[in-house]
This record gives sequence, C-alpha cells and structure tokens, in this order.
Amino acid sequence: VLALAFFCCSWPIASLYEDPTLVPLCQILSLYLMFTAFNIVPNALLYKNKRFPFIAGRMLAVQIISGSLGVTAACLGAGMYSLLINPVVSAIAIFIINLTRYPQKFIFFFSVKPLRKIFSFSAYQFLFNVLNYFTRNLDKLLIGKHLSPALLGYYEKSYRLMMLPLQNIAFVVSPVMHPIFSDMQHDFKKLGASYLKVVRFLAFIGFPLSAFLYFSATELMLLIFGPQWGASVPPFRILSITVGVQILLSTTGAIFQAANSTRNLFISGLLSAVLNIAGIVAGVFYYGTIEAVAYCILITFTINFIQAYILIFKCTLKQSMADFWKQLVMPLVLTGVLSGVLYFVSLYTEGYHMIWSLGIKSAVAALLFTGFVQFTGEYDIWGKVKKMLKR
Repeated sequence: VLALAFFCCSWPIASLYEDPTLVPLCQILSLYLMFTAFNIVPNALLYKNKRFPFIAGRMLAVQIISGSLGVTAACLGAGMYSLLINPVVSAIAIFIINLTRYPQKFIFFFSVKPLRKIFSFSAYQFLFNVLNYFTRNLDKLLIGKHLSPALLGYYEKSYRLMMLPLQNIAFVVSPVMHPIFSDMQHDFKKLGASYLKVVRFLAFIGFPLSAFLYFSATELMLLIFGPQWGASVPPFRILSITVGVQILLSTTGAIFQAANSTRNLFISGLLSAVLNIAGIVAGVFYYGTIEAVAYCILITFTINFIQAYILIFKCTLKQSMADFWKQLVMPLVLTGVLSGVLYFVSLYTEGYHMIWSLGIKSAVAALLFTGFVQFTGEYDIWGKVKKMLKR
C-alpha cells in the first residue's frame, strides 16, 4: 500500500518541486519501499536470534555489489538514475537472501489480531519513527523549496558527510543493543549500569571525533567530493560539532525499547521534533542561509541530548543522572585538549597541500587519543599490543 501510494504521489511531488524528472525517480523508488516492507519480519527474526555475523556479512556483500553497480552506471552516464541503483538493488537482494535463510509464507488476508498483540508496544514506536523521519528530512525539504536547489546540494553534501560516522558507528551499535539489553528489561539497575559502559565507550569515540572533523572539515570535504563543493565546508564544520551528541542520542531508542518504555520514547521524540522544526524553520525563513540552518540544528540537538537522557535515567530507569554525567567528563576533557592542539596544528599547516595537512592532523589526533587513553588507564593499548606481538 505504501509503495502504491508513493508511486501515485510521484506526480504531486514533481509538481511541488516543479521538476518533471522526479516522476520516474519516485516511481522506481516505490520498489524500494515495497521490498523494505517485505524485509521487516525476516530482519527482526535475525536480530531476535542474534545472528549478527550473518547480518554483517550479508550487508557487506550486498553493499559492495549494489554500490559497484551504482558507480558503474554513473560512469556510463546514467545520471540521477544511478543514485537509485544502490537502495533498490540492496532491498531486493536482501529480500532474496532473507527468503533463503528464513522462508516466509505469503498469505493474503486481513486481520487486526496480529496488530493487537504488539499495539501497546509498537504504537508509540511507530509515532516516534514518523516524527523522527519527518524532522530528519524537513530541513532538506524546506531548503530545496524555499532557498534553492543549489544550496540544497551544498547542504546535502555536508549533511551526508556528517552522517558517515553515525552510519558506521552508532547505526551499527544500536540495532545490536536492543536484543541484548531486552534480556535485562526486569532489572533496571543492571540495564542502567550496562548502558553507562556503552555511553562512556561511544563518548570517547564521538566527542573527539567531532573535534577532528571540525578542524579537518576543508580537507575532508574537498578531498572526498572535490573542489566544486567548497560551499559545503561551512555547514559541515558546524554540523560536525553535533556528531558526538548524535552518536549517543542514536542509542537512546534501544534503551527505551529494552525497558519497554516506548511511551517515553515517543515523548522524547515529540519534544525533539518540536525543537528541531522550530530551529529549521528559523534557519530557513528568518536567516535564510544553510549555515544558519546548521547552527539551529546544533542548538536543538544539544537541548534534545539533555532532555532525552533525563527521560531515560530519571523517568524510565529511575536512576540518578550523576553517574551519566560522570561518564562524559574524561571524554570531554580529551576533546578539549584535542581541540586546542588541532587549532595550533591548523595554523601550522595552513598553506600545505590538503593531503599533507589531513595526514598531519590525523597523526596528531591519533597519537593524542592513544596517549590520553593509555595514560588515564581507560584502556591498556600498549598491553594489548604486547600480547598480540607475543602471539
């Protein structure tokens, strides 16, 4: 039904953006919607049974194949259509693999009985997902409609580069957390203690990474996408500050779910949506620049970070916030030190070739991170290396 509805909406969407080329693009993407829906049940079974190695291997193989097809199509002149190959082919390939692993019988009937079983848990989850998707994409919708397609292109590149760490760190960790932490749903003390370890680990990755991305924004953007995307550097630099916060925020949904508190998840999502919408609207209509939109998103994400964790620890797990803030102290100290060092390194490397500049910043950041973690006893890297060498 969703696929058919999106197919039929291709003409109104093209009319809204005054671009008839969107009609076939949307219609092809309706296939992605259909096969993504078909994959929901077998994917859930894989996660429920903790088949994480299989999931990882499946996704890696599918992404390599579909990504290669997309790049090949782009090189052969397929244009915008090459962008559709990755999502559509991936969804269909995963569906075929899922059928071989978890064969599903397709029975055409309508009944509300299966929905009643999961309604109390899934209703708030569904509403949260709708709100989250809408607010995650509202900035692009408004920029494309009310500023210009060119500015949307620059903003989209900065946003996409900012999302890479989230997709490769947080979005990998979060799906694994729910099936594992759901075993602790009747012991909130154990759940909270276990989650604090995850928070500390991700904070040590996310916050220093934000500093590195901020001071390496120019090199990363121009080396990855090319010099024609120079206008994407300022919004990317601003958005990169949110990476640490977003990595931690992306794990909150799994904790709300594991604690069987999707109602609080929805409340958190609703508060986030209101703030994000207000910030995006202000950035687009009042200030009218993509940099302003990025600044507004930075402010709203910071506020949402605080309210989400208050809802988790105070309202859901019924625990003190003090232990949570303690987990962030050392990662923030490391981030402050790293920011100061990278500031002076940026001054020193000004005028260098971008590859040399990025290499120096990467080496300094890696050495400082390793030294800090080793010196504070957070992780015995040197001891781990010595054990590996003995083997």
